[in-house]
Amino acid sequence: MNWPPMLMHVKVKNKDTDFGIWIPLILLLLIAAAVVIALSPLIILALIIMLMVGMERWARFTVLSLWTAFVSVWAMRGLEVNVQNSKDIVIVSVISEEGIGRKIK
Repeated sequence: MNWPPMLMHVKVKNKDTDFGIWIPLILLLLIAAAVVIALSPLIILALIIMLMVGMERWARFTVLSLWTAFVSVWAMRGLEVNVQNSKDIVIVSVISEEGIGRKIK
């Protein structure tokens, strides 16, 4: 089954510190979903007004933007970003349910 990303691991390394933090993305996704649901009447009202005024292109763009944001977050599973300069290294990993056991070990 295709699961959404569950955790984000942010790790910062330099010569003095080796700091890492686990962020539960599923909680952030639930908060974002609650905000979208709470604002959905305003979004629907704005879409209806745009369609009545003749701004069909912008209404379509709004709907596609919401869908693209959802699909982009869902597709982040397995993303790993490594940024380094001469002194610091920052590693950001997005982990899905399948990768949790392998990453924590």
